[in-house]
Amino acid sequence: MFELNISDLLDSYPGDSRELAFQGEILPEYYPDLTFVSPLDFTLKLIALDDGVEVVFQTLQAEVEYEWETHSISLTDVDRTFRETYDPLAPDDIKFIDKGHIDLKEILYEEILIAIL
Repeated sequence: MFELNISDLLDSYPGDSRELAFQGEILPEYYPDLTFVSPLDFTLKLIALDDGVEVVFQTLQAEVEYEWETHSISLTDVDRTFRETYDPLAPDDIKFIDKGHIDLKEILYEEILIAIL
């Protein structure tokens, strides 16, 4: 659902960017322990790097139910880096590009849980 083709950015120059927006319902089974009470709404900016792409969630808003409690999520300027190859000198919080695609599912889940906890 949140897999993005970023081949055009990988073929572009460092600093080139794209902006995307999403607003929509998330099915209850999508994340096993999260239920979206309101639509997920986010805007993001994809920025080409020498060896990958930086993803910046400019805004991320939702209302979710987690462990029988409802939480309002409102985040800004959350960034993650996707690399084409593994760098042993920077192993923390790095995601990888798979055949010109990135998947935001895990990042969305992590950021929502971090905001709740």
